[in-house]
Amino acid sequence: MVKIWRDRNFLRVGGIVVNHHFKKLQKVLEDTAREEGRIVLDLRELEFIDELGVCQLLSFIDQLSQRGIRVELINAQDKVLSKFLAVGARLWLDEQLFSKVG
Repeated sequence: MVKIWRDRNFLRVGGIVVNHHFKKLQKVLEDTAREEGRIVLDLRELEFIDELGVCQLLSFIDQLSQRGIRVELINAQDKVLSKFLAVGARLWLDEQLFSKVG
């Protein structure tokens, strides 16, 4: 289960984020975006995020960015960071391969 709390200028995320937990995180991010132009998401206590959770989070960050809201991800544990890097690399490769084909 995902835990989210505000600590000074940060939103801290702990526990796990899998696809059905993302809605809770999305709501908190949306509420914060109404008040702030910048969100710092501290992932220090995030133990696990699945690939779908990473994709949903990156997609939502992109939507916020298009609205002028800057989101920073900080302090990810190695196992969480590796999930972001793996998904990012896969998305980049997909874009590179498909842009060359079609």
